[in-house]
Amino acid sequence: MAKYASYCTDEMLLDLIQREDDRAAFAELYDRYWKMLIDMAGKRGLSMESTEEIVQNVFVDLYLRRETIQVNSLEAYLRTAVKYQLYKTYRSQQVHDNYVNSAIYTEQLEPLTPDTVLETKQLQDEISRATEKMSNACRNVFLLSRMDQLSNQDIAYKLGISLAMVRKHITKSMNIIRAQFKGYPINLILACMLFF
Repeated sequence: MAKYASYCTDEMLLDLIQREDDRAAFAELYDRYWKMLIDMAGKRGLSMESTEEIVQNVFVDLYLRRETIQVNSLEAYLRTAVKYQLYKTYRSQQVHDNYVNSAIYTEQLEPLTPDTVLETKQLQDEISRATEKMSNACRNVFLLSRMDQLSNQDIAYKLGISLAMVRKHITKSMNIIRAQFKGYPINLILACMLFF
């Protein structure tokens, strides 16, 4: 990696990547730009996990398209690619938020019948019982993720565990929840989990 640092331009490195699939040249480009791109994406108010994922996606895409990509300025290309990834992330989040809001709004429009109140209460009780089946570590991760809406990175930092362990606990907890709630309408489960 360091062998390219002092004398190679971005264009020279990109040429080495395209012609020779030079991993050291790719690593040098990554080292040159990852912090700047993280800082750029981080200013948009996303979690560090989302920011890192966006930058990683940009570099993965660059590597996958290495043989056909034509750029005048690699820095301008990478900045534009980050903006595009940010747009995709915000768009995806907006679709998710619209769905959740629609589910909640639909629930609010329908008059609360005694049956609905009872079913909601029972569902909340089942959520509580399901979390009791989880180990302490798994329950803590689940509650921080699904109830407090923390990112995986934030949970790992808060609990002092690895990101891989956070993902493992989330997968395990969601399997317990899915098994517990077969047959329930998704919007009712969403609403109950949001207000649990």
